[in-house]
Amino acid sequence: MAANRTRTDSGGTRPGLTLSEFTDMVKDGWPDDDIYRFMIHDLPRRFHGLDREAQRAVLAERPPLTGTRWDALLAATVEHVAHLHGFDHPAWVDEPGRFTAPTWIPLREDRATIGDAAWCPGAFLRHGALVDPRSLDRRGGEIHVWAP
Repeated sequence: MAANRTRTDSGGTRPGLTLSEFTDMVKDGWPDDDIYRFMIHDLPRRFHGLDREAQRAVLAERPPLTGTRWDALLAATVEHVAHLHGFDHPAWVDEPGRFTAPTWIPLREDRATIGDAAWCPGAFLRHGALVDPRSLDRRGGEIHVWAP
């Protein structure tokens, strides 16, 4: 992943965030487990650590399509994170290439269960890329408990 850096108020640096980093992982053939982990854990945590203006800039970035189902997962994650932080979702997440059908559960190729659909946040349902809601945590700004 690119060593993009953002200056903090304390004078140190922390990793910056660009959405194209995630599409680069897909294009570079990273293992599925790593792509999933970075999209579901790393992206929300890094986004949460940015100031409001930097968050707005990240959301405005339209990452290139990879032509894979990962495009739907990235769009769903960004839409979900945008709403968690009080932003409208960016228009690019509504592009046709940002949805998948049939519904896909990353890292599990079998069909979705009732539980997957019942507890999955709406952005993921809308894009057809369901995640285990227990993967979403407070360190990424998560304010809801999605699974019982």
